[in-house]
Amino acid sequence: MSSELFAYLDGEAIGVVEQSAGGALSFTYDDDYRSRRDATPLSLSMPLVRAVHKNKPVRAFLQGLLPDSPGRLAELGREYRVSASNPFALLSHIGRDAAGAVQLLPPGEASADAAERHGDVRELSDADFAELVADLVRNGDTWGRRTDDARWSLPGAQPKVALFRTEQERWAVPQDSTPTTRILKPAVAPYPDHHINEFMTMAAARELGLHVADDFLVTTERGHAVFVSTRYDRRLEDGRWHRLHQEDLCQSLSVPPDKKYQLEGGPGVAAIARLINSLPDAEDRRGNATQFYEALVFSVASLGTDAHAKNYSLLLRRDRAALAPLYDLGSYAPYLAADGANPKLAMSIEGEYSVGRISLDSLVRVAARVGLDRDWAEARAREITDGIVIAYAAAADAARAQLGDDPFVRRMVDSIHEYASSRGWNA
Repeated sequence: MSSELFAYLDGEAIGVVEQSAGGALSFTYDDDYRSRRDATPLSLSMPLVRAVHKNKPVRAFLQGLLPDSPGRLAELGREYRVSASNPFALLSHIGRDAAGAVQLLPPGEASADAAERHGDVRELSDADFAELVADLVRNGDTWGRRTDDARWSLPGAQPKVALFRTEQERWAVPQDSTPTTRILKPAVAPYPDHHINEFMTMAAARELGLHVADDFLVTTERGHAVFVSTRYDRRLEDGRWHRLHQEDLCQSLSVPPDKKYQLEGGPGVAAIARLINSLPDAEDRRGNATQFYEALVFSVASLGTDAHAKNYSLLLRRDRAALAPLYDLGSYAPYLAADGANPKLAMSIEGEYSVGRISLDSLVRVAARVGLDRDWAEARAREITDGIVIAYAAAADAARAQLGDDPFVRRMVDSIHEYASSRGWNA
């Protein structure tokens, strides 16, 4: 195996990742690229002012491109006969299509993003698509056992697959360097209705004016329901698909994925606030602070207990950094009665993790950490908390339009109403 991987952003060579005999990683920017005024950094943790970056930020960045699932990592390790704990080795096989604009390719395997054959995809029949999803459902711990010719890598813990969606609305697998454009997550145990949960929670956030990724639901010919997210890090321009660069906040802060939860050493509100406040552009600081605060309030209002730092990302372009549309939203509300637990957030609000103990005043104090006006922050928090029930009611209408009268839709609405009432919000 080569000790070098060449890094590309949207098909443009930007530098080289190297792994030493002892396993240490480094990343070196291409000198010509680094000297350009319009250059985009690989990561905020690896600024362009330095040509060479050593192990910690490089390892965290590479790990952040890979699945969080130990079962999926083990399956990839078996498939490619490399160590599941070696992100460099894994990405040498599956680094062609990753989150953001990045491609990591071994020597002699140049990016084909600018090639004339860009756009070569293999369409899946309805039966093939149904089997692909069924395989994910059967083998959720390993994200399926089909190898096909997929060369993509996705972060996260939930089983998923990345595919291309044609203009004729057919599913397809890229055969060259055409990027995948949709991420598909089937409903799997232990939460077989999570596709509805995520769809409705995303719709509720959208209804309340938050910036969220586009999505829809599909059902295969075998009856498996799938949540489909449109990739915001892909864009079609003049007939060609482009990759937009992004990274999650763990990558920005050099934190490995297994430390994504604050209670396990991961980033909290204070660390993210410092990152936002360190951005060079005032418009970015203000816009990101607003969007992050709204997301925190929504996580309290919706019982979104999994809003850790990897579930926030920044879109990077030149020296600008903007929070990406929200993704992976979900509510714990429909599961409260089943376990009687006191749900906790992934990040504390003023030192408090228990959602039921987080007050409006605590939320407003958080706003001050990112430089937001107190009166605006209080008004916006009330708008979100008082509007959460109506927002989920609207989300239910959208879900029924795609699914029919599924009983879990009513369960979502009722559980949110009960939670909001217990908090004294305008329900």
